[in-house]
Amino acid sequence: MPQDEMQELLGMFKDGAGFGDPDARRNAEQRLQVLLARGQQKAANRLNWITALLVVVGVLNVVVLAFQVWGK
Repeated sequence: MPQDEMQELLGMFKDGAGFGDPDARRNAEQRLQVLLARGQQKAANRLNWITALLVVVGVLNVVVLAFQVWGK
């Protein structure tokens, strides 16, 4: 997510930074929502990968434990 673009959009909503056109405000709000949604999607994808990695590590842990118990 481009941080500078988000900062620019957030700067538009500060006190004293009025919108002359209601459509301009709506467009800015929509762009901000799209950027936030993309950031959330990126974070969710990372969490999915981490979860998958943890599942693999857990399975390997079970295999090692089973080998230790029954491999003697």
